[in-house]
Amino acid sequence: MYLGDGYIGRARRTYRLQVSLHERQEHVIARVAQAINVHRPGRPVGFRRRGPVTIVNAHANSWPVLFPQHGAGRKHQRPIVLEPWQQAIVEQHPVEFLQGCVESDGCRHRRIVAGRNYPAYAFTNHSPDILRLFVWACGLLGLRPRRANRVTVSLARRADVATLDRLFGVTDIRVQSAVHHGPSGRP
Repeated sequence: MYLGDGYIGRARRTYRLQVSLHERQEHVIARVAQAINVHRPGRPVGFRRRGPVTIVNAHANSWPVLFPQHGAGRKHQRPIVLEPWQQAIVEQHPVEFLQGCVESDGCRHRRIVAGRNYPAYAFTNHSPDILRLFVWACGLLGLRPRRANRVTVSLARRADVATLDRLFGVTDIRVQSAVHHGPSGRP
């Protein structure tokens, strides 16, 4: 989630991790809070509202160590490279990595091709490095993503969509097909 909707900022004597999610993503908000609790048991996780956006946040001195990709400026304007220990984690848990990517900067949607309605997944990010990491993680699961354009990777093959549906636990296609809108209001 950090690579998508996350931000690490300097606070007075520590660092603050913030993940901005749409209020309709209640299950994702709960999962982000739970993941933070695993790292910092017994310490509070904050929730702030800014319009339709819920900001999940927590303070810790360890955030820059856990997320060495942290740095000044926008993520797409600086190199985003996983450390070897982070690569090992993604190799062990590619589903969770892909799910975080899709839930932050992606969606499950319907494609109309030759008048027929097909489900597909898309992941959009302006960082070429983050897009490469997404494609790499797809490869770990045997998925075959394609670049839809400069900033979007698509998974539209029936077998790939079915695999992600199964791995992500998608059971109600009507509910899951809604496009995720980020804090800016755009998909």
